[in-house]
Order: sequence, then structure tokens, then C-alpha cells
Amino acid sequence: MRASQTLRHLVGPLELIHEQAGPRLLGLTRLGVILLWIFKLSLDPLWRLTEMPREMFQPIGLLLLLPDGALTALLTTNGLVFLWTLTLASLAFCLANRAFPLAATVAAILVTVYSCLIRSFGPAVHTDIVLILALYVLAGFAWADTLSTGPNGKKSLPAGSWSSFPLVTIVALLCLSYMLVGMNRTMAGGLRVFTGDTMEYWAIDASLRGYYFNTEIGWHIPEWPLALFMLRSGLPIITLFEMAAPLCLVCPHFRWVFIPVMLSFHLLSLVFMNIFFFDDMLLYLLLIDWSRHYAWLRARQG
Repeated sequence: MRASQTLRHLVGPLELIHEQAGPRLLGLTRLGVILLWIFKLSLDPLWRLTEMPREMFQPIGLLLLLPDGALTALLTTNGLVFLWTLTLASLAFCLANRAFPLAATVAAILVTVYSCLIRSFGPAVHTDIVLILALYVLAGFAWADTLSTGPNGKKSLPAGSWSSFPLVTIVALLCLSYMLVGMNRTMAGGLRVFTGDTMEYWAIDASLRGYYFNTEIGWHIPEWPLALFMLRSGLPIITLFEMAAPLCLVCPHFRWVFIPVMLSFHLLSLVFMNIFFFDDMLLYLLLIDWSRHYAWLRARQG
């Protein structure tokens, strides 16, 4: 009995995150996701893809639906500048909060095309997948909210709860992405991933690729036993946290451990592997149940 009480104290209360969220918190989330996308695109000269050898281009995703003529036109400087400008304009229109369901849907599709273009020239990466899905979630639930509003302006959804649905869904997708990465690493690599020289290989390979944030520290990992031990011993710990990520949905105590551990992991990935998951790191703001701490962000009941 006492052991059960101790365990319950350690686990803490089980409560769904953002259960009390109101329209203001949802509005701030919309604003944050859209501004983050505008920031990402503003720093990305998409037209530089024309400098890449055409032989490297292997269309994926939505690009497979386009005819060859459309792809040829898209891969010109004018085509890429047009797509970049149109995508930014659609995101900016979302900020006006006019016809948000339609504007967000168009923006989500254009952002997907943008992402497919980049991934068609190289290996698939998952740095912005959750951020893409977040835009679809916001658009989808905006449509649901619009369609659930009757002619008298009343909603058919329960009062005080509809704003929490998209927030919970985005957090669930974020947690699911971590869980799937951890499971894939474990099932595909087996124990060899955790006992061999996997981290050393990944760090050196990342230095060879030369990303935007190339620190070139990965080259020296074999020369630093302490850093190598830290990376090797940290991988199984991070993998366990990744696979346990869905607990963030219902366990506040776990969230306050998960956030600093995973933030440290992402910062170390930047230093040693030149991979910066700043999209996911900013989405960590949604792992804090703001509406439970600030009354002005809660939904009005009734």
C-alpha cells in the first residue's frame, strides 16, 4: 500500500494537457506556427535549388502528381521564386484571420510542396514534419469549428472544449514522432546501435556533409574519450525518453523531466552532429499547460 502511494506520488496526477485551453491559447498557437513558417521560408533561398544537378532530382510526395512539364517549369528560377512568394503570401494571409480555414489549407499544401522539393534533392529528414502536420491540424480543426457553427452562431461542439482539440492533437503528433524515431532506431538497428560505434559514425558523417550549422566538432569525437563516452551512453537514455514521449500528454511530472532532457539532446545534436531541430524545440512551448497556470487562457465554461 505504501509502495503504491509512493509510486503515485512520483508519477503525479494524470490529466490531459490543454484540457482547459480556450480560444486565446489556440490563437497564440496559430500565430506561433504561422510566424515560424514565415521565418523559415524567409531565410531559405529556394531558388538556389536550380544550382543542383538535375540528375539528383527524384520527385516525392505531391510532386509525383505533377506532369513533367509542370515540374520542369517549377525547377526554374522563376518557378521557384513564384512558389516561394506564393507560399509566404498564403502564410501572411493566415495572419489576417480572415477565411482562416481556406487560407490555412492552401498554406499547408504549398508548404508541403516546398518540403517535397527540398527532399527530392537529398535524403529524407524529419526536422520539420511535425510543423507541417501542425499546419494541417490547425486548418482541419478550423474547418470543423466553422462547420459546427449553426445559423444562430451557436456551436454544436461542447462549450469550453473545442479549443483544446487542435492543441492536444499537435502535442500528440510531436510525441508520436519521437516515439516512432526511438522505436525505429531500436528495431532496425538492434543492440548494435547502442553498443557499437554508431554515434561516432553519425558525428563524423554529419561533419562531412556540411550543414548550415557545421561546427566541425564531429571530426574530433574519436580523439575525445569523454565526449565519445557521453554520446554512446546518452543514446539509450534518449531512446527511452523518445519512446516514452506520449506520457507527456497526461503526466505533468514527466513533462518537466522530458523537456530539459530532450532540449539538451537537441543542443548536443547541434554541436556534435550539425543537426538543429529548432522547429521541435519551439513546439516544446506546447508541452507546458499554460491554461492551468493562467486563467485568461482558459475556456469559459457554459
